[in-house]
Formats: sequence, structure tokens, C-alpha cells
Amino acid sequence: MSKVFSITDFKEGLDTRKTALTAPGGSLRILENAVVNQGGEVQKRFAFVPVTTLPGVMYVFGQGDALHVFGFGLAQPPQGTCPVPIVAHSLQAVGEGITRIIDVEAFADKFYVTGIGTSGQSHIWYDGVPVTEADSSPSRGGYSRTYQTKMYRADGDYLRFSGVNNPAANDPANASYPGAGFINVAENDPDGEAVQGLEVYYAQMAVFSRLMTQLWTLDPDDTLNKLGQVLRIGTMAPHSIRQFGTGDVLFLSDSGVRSLKAININLAASVSDVGSAIDLLLIPVIRDNPTAAANAQSTIQPIQGRYWLFLQDTIYVLSYFPAGNITAWSTFKPGFTVQEFAVVHNLVFCHGADQNLYLYGGPSQSQYDSCKVTVRTPHMDAIGPTARKRIQSVDVMCEGAWSVSLGMLPNNVNAFELCANVQDNTFGIMSIPFAGYGTHFGLELINQAPGPALLAAVHLNLQEADIK
Repeated sequence: MSKVFSITDFKEGLDTRKTALTAPGGSLRILENAVVNQGGEVQKRFAFVPVTTLPGVMYVFGQGDALHVFGFGLAQPPQGTCPVPIVAHSLQAVGEGITRIIDVEAFADKFYVTGIGTSGQSHIWYDGVPVTEADSSPSRGGYSRTYQTKMYRADGDYLRFSGVNNPAANDPANASYPGAGFINVAENDPDGEAVQGLEVYYAQMAVFSRLMTQLWTLDPDDTLNKLGQVLRIGTMAPHSIRQFGTGDVLFLSDSGVRSLKAININLAASVSDVGSAIDLLLIPVIRDNPTAAANAQSTIQPIQGRYWLFLQDTIYVLSYFPAGNITAWSTFKPGFTVQEFAVVHNLVFCHGADQNLYLYGGPSQSQYDSCKVTVRTPHMDAIGPTARKRIQSVDVMCEGAWSVSLGMLPNNVNAFELCANVQDNTFGIMSIPFAGYGTHFGLELINQAPGPALLAAVHLNLQEADIK
């Protein structure tokens, strides 16, 4: 008896929570250099196009209509084919060399910059000038966040904040810019040591440490500051923290990518979280390469609202479309190390460790390359895990050139045999025969051609056989 087995959407995306023999239909074992679109189809990513070089630039930040670059003794970088103005900012020298800039935050039309010196100590600049404390000692810190006329910054166990309307005002006695001070986060909870990062969460500020997050109500009048709640999860990667959707905050924890909203509502760290599908991919990287984890970078791709997380050599991409019930992860291999992301309007820039500036999609916002797109399904059983079946033929609904391979060895789920090379959909041509036989079958489809590509559905004609 023959039947047709169809895969008509991929809306589960990358999901490694179960084995390749038990994972649900619609999920994928590999989804590389592609995303899941609003219709649940696999769509090839755009190219990362180099648009200029950035010699001497230590940090790139998008603000307003321009791309702002920071360094010391910085010359104006070449504009190249970058479609937005590049504005260079040179910082004043301090008493030691600066090895890297770790954070930039905008305050009105000026910038609050944090760098690390050769001694390992941090330094802060506002409008290019070093910032000091009330006793004239250098201000220290890490991640910073503008909020309600003040600048807040992480500094060890302390959440420090400036006077109103002046990020450089750190003297509580300053009558012109009142309100400067600090909160010792560790005094409110023993796991609150070493503040990592900050983000606005609805009407509160989420203050992240490694093992916990405190939710604070903060006010320009610091006497009204109030601790609301303590959550038992945190982050080691301040630049993984990102507002997402309508109020949620995503971040990288020791257990993977977590949703602050899900934790706050469910009081559970990873039971049914937005990132649980890829935890098993992220945890080994976090464990084995803590430096890469601490330096993880994130952004929100503006048009589709996708969350991007760069970790080690991979961008992990979340496609979230509630109307289509789509929560799908995939991965990009950009081929370079991302120092930081910068967004200007709907453009996503990547500052590479190779001193190149890359623009996702290029100036046209529609440029593709020949990156290798890999789509691999679990090994499915169709009509039962102990029933043998024969695959007679395969049809593919796709756009672009794809190689189609099948695997039918449940004891070797990484073994695939080429079935056909197809160009666009196969419905108008003769059937593609395949002589596979077994209890389970998986598919691997690869596109490595220039131009766009899409995978919408796969149909297999099966012939039932005996039960084992």
C-alpha cells in the first residue's frame, strides 16, 4: 500500500532537545545559513557584504542617521560603499594604553564610552573626555544604560548612577546635577556580586549578575529607588542582553538563551523557554570557552525583529512570529569574528575583528552570496517506528538549486545518500526515484549557489512493508 508523507512547514526550526530518532516533525537537526520565514518555510540568509575598512577603530555604534566609530587619534575612516555617514570620535588619552573599548551608550547627542586599559582597569569617557568621581579618581565600570535622565553603569558590586541630565556628574553634593549615587547590589542578595548588565523591563530596570537578576524601580529621585523582585538566573555576557518584542528581555545565561518574561511569570529558568530548543548546542560552548561566552554580542534585526546572538564563530538567530505560531532557531556562519553589531534604521552592520565593516544584505539590502545552506530533518518513522517502509520517489517544493539526500540508517543518523540535484520545484517533471528501505528516514538538503533560495515542502511516496 502506498501513501504520501509530506513535510509542509519547518516552523519548529532548529531543535536538539530530543534525539534524531524521536524529534518531532517540523523540527530540524541542522538549519544553517537560513531562517524560517513568516510562512514556516526555510529561506536563505542574505550576504554579509564588506562595505569599508575601519583601521584603528575599536568600537562601532549606530545612533540616529549615522554610524559612529570610536578610538584614539582616530582618522576619518574611508566611506567606501557604506550607505550611511560614518562619524569618527577620538577619545582623550588617559594614563595608560587602552586595549579595547567594551561599551558605548548614547545620551542625547553625546556618547558614554567604557574601555579597558593595559592594567586591566576600566576607564570611562563622556563626550570624549575622561569621567571622574567626586574625589577626582577615574570612574570605573562596564556596561552602561541611559534611563530617565541619568546614566546607570555596572561597577563590580555596585549599580552607580549619575546626576540628572549629566552622565559625567558623579558627586551626590552637586546641586546643578543632583541625584548621583550608587546601590550596593550585593547587600540585597548574596548572589548579586559583580553586576554584569542592565536592561529596561517594562517599568523596571533588570540588574543582571552572573547568578541572579534584581528587578528595580528606579527614579531620578534616588530616594524613591525600590527593589521589586529577585530572580535566580543571570548572565555572564552583558552584550547578550536585548529588549525583544513587546517588553521581553532575552539574554545568555549558563543554561542558554533565556527570556526574562518567561522566568518572571513561570518562576522557572528553562523548562519551556524561548531558548530551550538550542540549549544543548550552547551549553558546551559556554562551559568550554568562557571568554567567548563573556564576549557574546547580540542585536535585533529591525525589519523582521529577529534576535541575533554571536557566540564564538556562529550567529544564533531566533525567528519569532506569534501569528503563525513560529518560534524557530537557526544559525549563520558569517566567516569572520563579530566584534559588535550596530543598527542604523533598518541596516545591520557587523564590525569584524579583521577591521572590515560588513553590511547584512549589502547596500541594496537584497544581496546574496554562495554560502552553504544546510537543512537536515530528524529521522522520521511516518507510520510507526517498527514498520519498515520503502521510499519510491521524492518531490520538492523549492526555489533555487538544491541537492537532496536521504538517510535510512537509524544506527547512523549522519549518513545520507544523494538522491537528486533539483532546480526549483519538481512537480512538473518525472518522479525522482529512490530505492531506500528501512524503519526511519531523514532528509538533508543543501544549497550552495549564488542568489536566493527557498525550501517550502518535501513529499515522499512511501510503500508500506512488514513490521519488524
